[in-house]
Amino acid sequence: MLPLPGTYVEEWVHEFYALVWVAPDHSYIHYALVGIDNRVTAQRAKEVLGLTAYATRINELCYGNFEPPRRPHGGAHLSVDFVAPCFRQPFGEGSSRTVGDLTRLAMILDFVMRKTLFCKIGYRDGFTRIYQRLIAHLIAQRPFDLCDLIVLEIEDTIAESFRGCRQRPYAHWITLLILNARPEPLPAHIKRELTDADTVFPHYDPR
Repeated sequence: MLPLPGTYVEEWVHEFYALVWVAPDHSYIHYALVGIDNRVTAQRAKEVLGLTAYATRINELCYGNFEPPRRPHGGAHLSVDFVAPCFRQPFGEGSSRTVGDLTRLAMILDFVMRKTLFCKIGYRDGFTRIYQRLIAHLIAQRPFDLCDLIVLEIEDTIAESFRGCRQRPYAHWITLLILNARPEPLPAHIKRELTDADTVFPHYDPR
């Protein structure tokens, strides 16, 4: 389970996004911190974040081979049967697919996802196809590669150059990776920056 709200080092996160490079197959990411090069494999990232590897990649199902940023492409259309559990009945072809049409469970999941996986501001009433696919997978308890979805969001953030509605996405998880994913510990003077940090990822009430 991903660790929830936590302290992050603002400078680390800014430097990460300024210098990170993502392998095309998402097998690793490469970044630099205070001049030190680091490579984190997908397997190591899963270990640090406590995630399980699964074959299903939601981003590939939704966007196919589109290059980042992918959101402007909308994503593949989802069938009525696939997304029906997300929406109040009656639901069929031509039915509205907005946040206001969601079931109570889907609304709760949507709220939690907007505070964790898809941290962004604006367009709160939008229920895009990637959102529909994500919530449908969660409701049906279909496993998928969560780490790969996080990497996709990092890629899109880089491609948008922060022009999109994202604010330091995954700041605390990135700090955790920087701190624990390296084969050697960070130098003590750099680790102290985390101890002295007063920036905390926003808390939310999952009830």
